[in-house]
Amino acid sequence: MQSLKCRSVEVGLIRAVLFRPPLARVAGIALCATFLFSAAAALRAADKPDEQTLVGKLIFVPGTGPVLATSNKHVPLVGRNHYIFNTLEDKRLRDDEVRLKGTMRADGNFQVSDLYTIHHGELYRVRYYCETCNIVALAPGRCVCCQQPTELQEIPLNRHDPKILITH
Repeated sequence: MQSLKCRSVEVGLIRAVLFRPPLARVAGIALCATFLFSAAAALRAADKPDEQTLVGKLIFVPGTGPVLATSNKHVPLVGRNHYIFNTLEDKRLRDDEVRLKGTMRADGNFQVSDLYTIHHGELYRVRYYCETCNIVALAPGRCVCCQQPTELQEIPLNRHDPKILITH
């Protein structure tokens, strides 16, 4: 809703600027640019709550679901979307050390937006891949093409290979 209001304000400002004398047009364009940049920054700040990073062991507690076991407590986890939640529930990642980015919700759950595994102090991105069809999947499960189980792959975070597609 806010973005629609901003767009109507933007259109009104742009129209007001375009139909002025040249010198006033330059000043108006500068004013529009300042307004647009500040409005965009305010919207980004409003849309992105304070993110936190948690490190611990990914475990599964029956009746609760995926939980991050840190040095001093257990934090229940939810995913920002169902792909991340399904990844958190993947049995192949249980008992792995992970680094999670996300936000703490009012209900006490940590909403995960990014997930990394940690091996020997290095961060790895998680992806699911079907070698037969050469397809990257968003979550664990069967390949959308051949219906064979997808393979869990962990790609080093510092590896910048343009041939490797990372989905989250």
